[in-house]
Amino acid sequence: MTPKDKEKLLKQLDALKIFPNNKLVKELRKQILTRLERSEQKIPFIPPPKETANLVRSSKLKKYHRYLRLVRDNFPNLTYGKIRKEFSKRKQGFEAEIPDVVWQNPSP
Repeated sequence: MTPKDKEKLLKQLDALKIFPNNKLVKELRKQILTRLERSEQKIPFIPPPKETANLVRSSKLKKYHRYLRLVRDNFPNLTYGKIRKEFSKRKQGFEAEIPDVVWQNPSP
């Protein structure tokens, strides 16, 4: 909130003093005070969604490729593309050429 907005709210608060203290005036005063309190609260920095999405996507792809590289170490005769195809087949529930034991623990 800009300083001008703050000043406007304070002027409105002062203007309410000339009116009798009835239900409507109390309600308006309360609304103005809550707006002022919200403006004083510090808002934590939240990175834009695009940056967050890119970071999440990047970390997931790193895990995926790291996992496939470990499988490739056990099957050097298969190309990386073939391993990816076998992995997608296995995820879909079909039978893959690579045994399940390797998929469960690809480290040598």
